[in-house]
Amino acid sequence: MALHRAFSFPLSHAEEISRTPPFTVSAKDLSKLRSCEAFQLIRSLLVDQESQEFCDQHSTDSHEDKKAWLLQRDVTYALIVPILAIYRHAAQLARALLGDRHIFDLELVFRGEARGTFSWLQCFIMEEEDWCLTKGCPGCVVSYALQAEPTIRMILVACRLSSSLRQERNTSHLPMFDFWSDVMKKALDDDSFWGPDLWKTFEARAAVLEKGIEELVRQCIELAPIAATAAQADDSPPTSPKHVFHKLSHPIPQIYWLPGIVSGCWTTLLADAAEAKRIELSPDTPPRPVLSRWPTG
Repeated sequence: MALHRAFSFPLSHAEEISRTPPFTVSAKDLSKLRSCEAFQLIRSLLVDQESQEFCDQHSTDSHEDKKAWLLQRDVTYALIVPILAIYRHAAQLARALLGDRHIFDLELVFRGEARGTFSWLQCFIMEEEDWCLTKGCPGCVVSYALQAEPTIRMILVACRLSSSLRQERNTSHLPMFDFWSDVMKKALDDDSFWGPDLWKTFEARAAVLEKGIEELVRQCIELAPIAATAAQADDSPPTSPKHVFHKLSHPIPQIYWLPGIVSGCWTTLLADAAEAKRIELSPDTPPRPVLSRWPTG
């Protein structure tokens, strides 16, 4: 059972009324974020799309605290974008293979670790949709990252995926958030509820989820040709999960392509942000269609 503040011990009075951002970003990392054009482009998109208003609990007269809340909200958004994109692609692929008849059995398309990972992501994203989309008060979004073990796990996995970009070529233009793992560790160590003793547990669970995501993407790549064939035969009956497995070719070589997937997700996000700013600057320009693009490594 996942650890959760609300179902364990009540928050202290100091935590309840705290209006101070929980994460501490070093001057060095802050400077890197401010000088990263890609991250600033993402932030400009969020200014237009997400709330900049604070609830009563997180409302503050401190301009520095407001800036810190917004920065940490924007980092949270950018971090989890690749994971959301991977889940959505996997779900679309499963729907294409199974049809509406199996809409509640999408995880059956996958096997082993990938099936468990898909189910976990599906439940988490459905239950925490607003947080995943960073909706509402920026302070609430940031604080909620430390609310329960699943949200902590999600952030730590996102940090691990960001770290994998170091192995990719031509990613210097992308924002690097691998330092956020250390930021999370300090916040958890200093937290009166979590404390320093649970960090190894958090890391271990994040490592398991990361491995499951790798396997999920690998199976998506294997299943893509089958889905493409099914799409060309619209009048054919939906495919059963068992039949999908019989159609699988030999597994693709195990290579470390996940960094390419993460890079592609952020590149797509940056392209959308740049397009949004272009349309804003040129109101007469017709918007391009929204495409579901699956990056390849």
